[in-house]
Amino acid sequence: MPILTARPVQNVDAPPLLANDWTDDEWGLSIAPPAWWRRWPAESLNPVTEPADPVFEVARFQLRLGDPSLYTQPVSPTSGLLTDAGAVLSIGVARIGSGLIGAIPEKWEQTSRAVKDFVATDEDSSYDGVRSFTRYYFAKSTGRVVVVRFSADEDEWPNVRPALLSSLATVTADPAKASGPEAIVPPPPPAPVFDSAVADPSLGIRGEILSRAAAMLNIPYVWGGNSTKAGMDCSAWLSRAWGVDRYSTDSIWNVSHPISKAQLLPGDALNLTTGRDPKRLGHIRLFEAWANPAHTVMWVYEETEPRSMHRVVVYDERFQPIRLAGLSGDGVALIVPGTPAPEPTATPRTPKPTVKPTVRPTPRPTVKITPRPTAKPTTQTRPTPTPAPTTR
Repeated sequence: MPILTARPVQNVDAPPLLANDWTDDEWGLSIAPPAWWRRWPAESLNPVTEPADPVFEVARFQLRLGDPSLYTQPVSPTSGLLTDAGAVLSIGVARIGSGLIGAIPEKWEQTSRAVKDFVATDEDSSYDGVRSFTRYYFAKSTGRVVVVRFSADEDEWPNVRPALLSSLATVTADPAKASGPEAIVPPPPPAPVFDSAVADPSLGIRGEILSRAAAMLNIPYVWGGNSTKAGMDCSAWLSRAWGVDRYSTDSIWNVSHPISKAQLLPGDALNLTTGRDPKRLGHIRLFEAWANPAHTVMWVYEETEPRSMHRVVVYDERFQPIRLAGLSGDGVALIVPGTPAPEPTATPRTPKPTVKPTVRPTPRPTVKITPRPTAKPTTQTRPTPTPAPTTR
């Protein structure tokens, strides 16, 4: 099927875009990133997270590049990464089994936001000093969903917003192409390596902290929340993982003390108090392991938007490493690379032949409709009893 062209978004003050659009024929996607932005290697795409990200990234562009070592493995665009990148634009497709495929948006945007044969809906949120904007394009005749996401530091947002909206005006997508591959299930969290000859109760406590954190994944983020069902915020979640009373990022000092980056061990935390945060927001994460030998990226558990997760993030110097009071400094912080399997390039292409036949039956909505007319005549119900006498 031909690639479909988007209608322009009304945005008079937007800067000019690249004459050469980025196009991927395999996935049937195209977008023109802002002229001065750069595309970064495929290694930085599709971070492995638990729960899994519902979107398979096909390409990512960023405002600037400071430290290339941060992009040598999949990493989420959190505040630490955006300090380096400034802003990130990502385009991809919903993964098989993600729940996005076949979903019907609550609000249908049939305006200049839509691409032909698609309808669009937007999400806009701000958390931990990061502004996130997502536009979902739902194909009308198939189950395909194309997703464009922007992440920017709140301070950068006013400057980059016009360019990002202009990029949206250039999106093209083919509704007949495949959906993204199923997400790779991350391996079980690595257990802290301890010397069994050393009888230190702290080692057992650290293991319990990580086990509790793993059991509290996928809890919705709710500011001020303190419920594993209704939702929690980052400090309530961390307090629960530590097994202490509920504290905030500013009061967690009552049960902890500062340590250095070099002293971080599994079960320690990284705390950004509201006083230390220029945006007066605050955030806290649970440290699990380093993700590279340079100790610039790390595995963490955290309660974040939209829900608690386990993922690799860039180490952020603004966060103060802290340790639960009473825990010793015994133990080892493992180095666990953030790429457990070569998903970014090889895996997406292998499933495509299989995916096409399987995904196109996403006209299952239509299939469901066909039985209904047949079901209306009571004849369809009668055939059920009729065979019974015949069998006799």
